[in-house]
Amino acid sequence: MSLSPAPYRGLRRFLRAPALLLFVLAVTLAASARAEQADFSLTLLHTNDVHAHIADFDAMGQECTAEKEAQGACLGGAARLATAIAQVRAEGGNALLVDAGDWFQGALVYTRFKDEALREVTSRLGYQAMAPGNHEFDDGPAVLARFIDGVPFPLVACNLDASAEPLLAGKIAPYAVLDVGGRAVGVVGVANEDTAMLSSPGPNVRFTAAEEPLRAAVAELTGQGVNIVVAVSHAGFERDKALAAAVAGLDVIVGGHSHLLLANGAPEAVGPSPLRIAGPDGDTACVVTAGYWGKYLGRLDVRFDAAGRVVEALGAPRPMDAGVAKDPDMAALVAAYQERLAPFRATAAGRLDTELPLTRADCRGGECLIGDMAAEAMLAAAERHEARAALVNAGSIRAGLPAGEATLGAVLTAFPFGNTLVVCDLLGADLLAALEHGVSLAHDPMGSGTGRFPQVAGLRYVFDPSRETGSRLLAAEIRDADGRFAPVDPAAAYRVAISDYLARGGDGYGMLKDRARNVMLDGRAMDEMVAAYLAAHAPLALAMDGRITRAAHP
Repeated sequence: MSLSPAPYRGLRRFLRAPALLLFVLAVTLAASARAEQADFSLTLLHTNDVHAHIADFDAMGQECTAEKEAQGACLGGAARLATAIAQVRAEGGNALLVDAGDWFQGALVYTRFKDEALREVTSRLGYQAMAPGNHEFDDGPAVLARFIDGVPFPLVACNLDASAEPLLAGKIAPYAVLDVGGRAVGVVGVANEDTAMLSSPGPNVRFTAAEEPLRAAVAELTGQGVNIVVAVSHAGFERDKALAAAVAGLDVIVGGHSHLLLANGAPEAVGPSPLRIAGPDGDTACVVTAGYWGKYLGRLDVRFDAAGRVVEALGAPRPMDAGVAKDPDMAALVAAYQERLAPFRATAAGRLDTELPLTRADCRGGECLIGDMAAEAMLAAAERHEARAALVNAGSIRAGLPAGEATLGAVLTAFPFGNTLVVCDLLGADLLAALEHGVSLAHDPMGSGTGRFPQVAGLRYVFDPSRETGSRLLAAEIRDADGRFAPVDPAAAYRVAISDYLARGGDGYGMLKDRARNVMLDGRAMDEMVAAYLAAHAPLALAMDGRITRAAHP
């Protein structure tokens, strides 16, 4: 069909008229309206590595007293999280609250009550999905299964196979599809690939490298028409970046395990929020992580287009400091648990003339006071079994101790895992291998896996973190019965104190699991050994003595 000349001339005059502008404007506005309808805005709230810190705490990770509260010196706590989460939900947008693992372990409330308090708190906070961290397996499958049965949200992990474990079979799916404001959002979980080494999942739970299971999960979600995919990952920061670069279809990775903060402008942040990582499909994934212990509530505001591509993203983690009021109902719940803990917490264990701070970079990369004390306490407890040296993994120490009275509560907070004393015989070659393994990641003490760093007693050693892996231990000496130090003889046998965790090969200490001989299970917990040591040496004054030397370079 063609236009006759006369009508065509009329149309041409119309197009030259001001009406043309109105026509174009109307079309533009209509297209814009359709685009606005197609776009989807999501506020992603996220936490990781809360480690049972339902109560607020001071800068050393110790109990927040009324005096410290009045000074505005307290941080974190479930009551502040509850307020901040409720305020975001009250904004009326599309909010999603997820966690990247390790709610278990790390505070007295877990030591005494296991998952009981955590079930209540996480349910009230309103999480919608969670990845299991390695510490979720510290008490075996039974406690984790009880937690899962007691919360209204799913635990997800695509690289975990629990089908052979009766207590967990069918309880941890690879992913969940959530309805958020009428839009389907896929939440895929990633478990820490080293959980079998780091914790106690038992022989029936398998963990695999995450790339292929993650690709398969994304493909399944895509097949279901889900084009917004959020991964909650306890793999650690470096692995999260690698996964973002290797697996197509990931929009956001909420990370955990490394205890790092991504934020814009915060002095402790290791990068911006979000950290954009180019993926194999040309799109970028947004990596976020919110520190540890609930010191921050992570927030990522994301706008997606109709195809599920990220149009814009802005991270704004909020510090859970004195500027956030405590939710009264959650505060009452936490107070009830604190009251039940009070008799244990208040009992005096001893007195310190020296503050024993816990600085991750120090204790996981060299000698630190609280590491010295912990190893000395273990060695003192093991002397009746003729142990000559003790080795404590730095990751088992979770808070510092202030100068002054040291209570059982403070000790339990610092040593919450219930690790028990094991004494065994090791060849010098295996002891040297253990020390070499322990310093293998000391070049980056803020990185993942650095909890293996060996704090020692009855030993002294020199290492160089700049050397190649496997050659970082330069020298090691052990103390004899007369108090003199001599080089560790690879062919000699030595009686050594370690924890049951290390004796099981925890933190990758396979040589302790496989080559220890004459193993004796003493059974005393680390907090008991520390409390006894403090009582026997009160008031205790400590100074670092150079037992661990980091080689200096010109």
